[in-house]
Amino acid sequence: MRIKNLQIKNFRNYPQLNLDINNDVVVLTGPNAVGKTNLLESVYFASLFKSFRDDTEFIFLKDSNSLQMKMFVEKEGEEHTLEVFLEKRDKIYASFMIDGVKKKRREAQGFISVVIFDPSDVDMFTKPPEVRRKYLNMVLSQKNLQYLDSLAQYKKVLYQKNKLLSEMKVGRNSGSSLASWNEQLMNLGSYIIAERKKFVNYLNASLSEVYTAISGFHRPVEVSYETLAGDTLEEIKENFKSRLETLAAKEVLLSNSLVGPHRDDFFLKSEGLYLSPFSSRGELRSQVLALKVLELEYLSKGNDKPILLLDDVLSELDEIRRTFLLKYLQGKFQTFITTTHPLEMPAQHVTLAPAVQEEEV
Repeated sequence: MRIKNLQIKNFRNYPQLNLDINNDVVVLTGPNAVGKTNLLESVYFASLFKSFRDDTEFIFLKDSNSLQMKMFVEKEGEEHTLEVFLEKRDKIYASFMIDGVKKKRREAQGFISVVIFDPSDVDMFTKPPEVRRKYLNMVLSQKNLQYLDSLAQYKKVLYQKNKLLSEMKVGRNSGSSLASWNEQLMNLGSYIIAERKKFVNYLNASLSEVYTAISGFHRPVEVSYETLAGDTLEEIKENFKSRLETLAAKEVLLSNSLVGPHRDDFFLKSEGLYLSPFSSRGELRSQVLALKVLELEYLSKGNDKPILLLDDVLSELDEIRRTFLLKYLQGKFQTFITTTHPLEMPAQHVTLAPAVQEEEV
């Protein structure tokens, strides 16, 4: 996968940008607050139709109610265009086009896969569980359309079940439809868990090796996925059903669904011990960087390679980790890098991208 040209209009602090990209590495160099991250965000948004930042209400240029993005890409040896249009009215309306043909969001999402690594990722294992579940969902949804669909359906069913539990608690509903919601929750949730387990198994096959290469420390490292037991889909369903029966009364009491992938979590362990409470900042960087490397490899399986976005993370890495990453990436993935310091890379491999001063807008 290669982005050949990027066009954005009214996105963040960019009134308009038309950037030709002729190399594998795109570098945005400059001080803070010049819009470097905004350009990376536009690539991410045009790929997944959402932001990796929290302040999404400010994605529109000031005083603008619409924005546009267009990418000319090379995918599996063929050239394509991807266009995204957003309009802010009573709510935000979005439309998508691939090669000039209008597509539903579901059809367009994942056409371009991306991997983002920004400074906040270093804190992945010290943040709340929903951050780690979001990470799993983001990776798997790009690779597996059925996972994306199942996740969307699961969230709807979960909402309806929790609403029913609240009504049952105060006696406004007998709960006659609870069995039906539980059945749907079990089927959808078991599939989600099974797919997450497959991804975790993929990570664990190489995680120790990659971590050692990055950190220089020889130690076994594995992802511990805390969820329902079971190695097969049927075993997971059986355990799901059993837990639903066991916790039925408690769910009504708390008006909350206590069983399912929305309760899951994962951590990194070494020889049975959780790593994050005992890890230095440098070790946390190595752990997350190892995950990102394997995420890149995972999304490359059977598909075009993903686009990599590195948002000011090179300054967070010491010389050993920075050297490993740049050597690993060279020639493998198209990479967009923001940095406050010039990179020591061959000029023929680098496209220097413009940034816009915030005060110019």
